Amino acid sequence: MTDSDCNDLTAALADVRRAYRLLWGYQKRILHIVAEIREQLGFIPSWIEYQFDQPDQKIEDPRRWMWDALPFSMIGFEAEQGEDRAQRGSRLLYIDVVSDTGLAQEKNRSGGDWEPKPDRFPSPEDCRSELRLYILQNSSDREDENFAWHRDVVVKVGHWTASGTAYEDVNAGVLIYGETIDLVELGNRDALTARVERFHVNAQTQLKAPSRR
Repeated sequence: MTDSDCNDLTAALADVRRAYRLLWGYQKRILHIVAEIREQLGFIPSWIEYQFDQPDQKIEDPRRWMWDALPFSMIGFEAEQGEDRAQRGSRLLYIDVVSDTGLAQEKNRSGGDWEPKPDRFPSPEDCRSELRLYILQNSSDREDENFAWHRDVVVKVGHWTASGTAYEDVNAGVLIYGETIDLVELGNRDALTARVERFHVNAQTQLKAPSRR
């Protein structure tokens, strides 16, 4: 190995250490944002949905996708409102974190057949980091006393559309309203509070007159 190679590797490894430290701060901030959204809207945490596999001992297998070790790249936080979850009008808050829209686009394009590779993504400057906020509202009373939002609704939703228009997912038996929020919009607590309040007002209005999907 030449001195030039050593210098290049030294610089690259410094970038790796810098990236880990930035990632720590980013993920810490995401947890604070998620908690503040739940608190403002009056929901309590209930489930975390990993878009890739949840990290475990199997990550040692080099054939595993490395995204399994980076769960905050795409992760969903579910939160419930009240104890009467099976009744008509009960609601679930779903906070979908998409740290890199380039990853989400490549995952959708591949259909899960191969691991999304960053060298196929658009440049970081051409992508976004987003939250996709959804309110799911029961459109009928459910007789199952063991009703669970994740098992009985979330995994059955056929369309996740955060476009600012409410719609009914008949298969899952819910009305859904969602908005896409660029994390750039949430630079401080005041901005977060105002943006979440706007989402809340829009959801309240839209869920009264949903379209069909």
